[in-house]
Amino acid sequence: MTAEPPTSTQQLAAWAAQLNASDIPAAVLELAKDCLLDHVAVSLYGMKQPWTAYVAQQVRHERGVQEASIYGESMKVPMRAAALVNGSAAHAFELDDWHAASLSHVSACVIPAVLAVAEQTRLSGLRVLVAVVAGYEVMARVGQSTIPELIIRGFHPSGTHGPIGAAAGVANLLQLSPQQTTWALGIAASCAGGLMEFSQDPQGTMVKRFHTGRAAEAGVLAAMLAQKGMTAPRAALDGKFGYANAFSNAPRPGFLTKALGEDYQIRYTNVKPYACCGALHAGIDAVEQLVARHAIEPDEIEEIVFGGNDSHLARHASADPDSVMAAQYSMPYAAAVAVTGQALDPRCFDEGAYRDAGLLALASRVRVELHPDVVRVYPGMLGGYIRIVLRDGRSFDKLILEAKGTAAHPLGREGILAKATALCEPLTTAAERRELFDLIVRFDQAKDAATLGAAMARATSRMSTAA
Repeated sequence: MTAEPPTSTQQLAAWAAQLNASDIPAAVLELAKDCLLDHVAVSLYGMKQPWTAYVAQQVRHERGVQEASIYGESMKVPMRAAALVNGSAAHAFELDDWHAASLSHVSACVIPAVLAVAEQTRLSGLRVLVAVVAGYEVMARVGQSTIPELIIRGFHPSGTHGPIGAAAGVANLLQLSPQQTTWALGIAASCAGGLMEFSQDPQGTMVKRFHTGRAAEAGVLAAMLAQKGMTAPRAALDGKFGYANAFSNAPRPGFLTKALGEDYQIRYTNVKPYACCGALHAGIDAVEQLVARHAIEPDEIEEIVFGGNDSHLARHASADPDSVMAAQYSMPYAAAVAVTGQALDPRCFDEGAYRDAGLLALASRVRVELHPDVVRVYPGMLGGYIRIVLRDGRSFDKLILEAKGTAAHPLGREGILAKATALCEPLTTAAERRELFDLIVRFDQAKDAATLGAAMARATSRMSTAA
């Protein structure tokens, strides 16, 4: 009997299983360190948010075997539980990185899963970085096989792609076989979930923050079950009823293997300078540039027009946010923040800040509409067009297709260090930050990944955590 040719799922799984450090260009490994550095900083900032505290409280209540650290704490919990809390913290304040073509937050799903398992198994920092690259690759490719139809249907990409990316990272870390990794991806695909209804609720709600934590937890579970022998379909991603066909009416399974091992998707990671949805960043950049160039004062503005894509109209047009989540998804509110020069301060999206009468008055003068150039590049680019009309009749406009922090305009390591310093400054001393950040930029030399959890706990020893 002639053996059946491998499915795209099997090809992607084999690549992820067999990836090792010698396969990866040095520059790509450095990008993995940058992603890890950004992830740690935004996660520690996210740990102080109330929605993260709810998840952590539940995990502490359940207790269990002591395997892996909750970020910033000396307490250890089961690996899956650590991934759940830490993944939720990473996405807690819309500061974590994102991959435009898959419309997903990769680090918040992949890194907590990998770190939890690496800490318990005492694997090296280099093994962690390789696993992170594998997880980013798989999650981004799986996402591109379904976007944009998946999100149009109402699914949250990070919640659906995330378990698969996390499972791939853990499978690589544990050196599962190609067959076991195929099973892990298939098990994870059956854990896909997460709804976009939060974007329609006037209060935004908290559940979105939990999607990435749940994805990280599911990825750990999927890989562990596969390691033990639980099977899953050989075409779980590209089959007739596989992931791509289930979540899209125009699936593109070719993305699963296109230029695999040549065009690393981690290169297209976007690092956020602003604590809001990445779809708003180009608009923020455009507002800031116009205000600075033309010395525009808030009370001079008659109207701001934001030109976006269909997603902006469907999910980002509300001018009256009633929660932190709603503010972080509101283009009118983000434009108001940008006019006043506060966009780089995450506190401008904090509870209460979005109720500021001046900001809301500005937001009420922002109109969202379609712009053909922004529509044309979606979803590969989340661009934005801004036209500011002044009361004296003058108007100024700016089109930006690639925002600051995207792969086309990267922050670079120095920019990420500056962001990490700003986020961690209230939580740590300068010496503590230096120790933590130095460990991460040299993580390929770390013999035991558990040193990172310990360093986070030491760095944030003064940070109060909810009981």
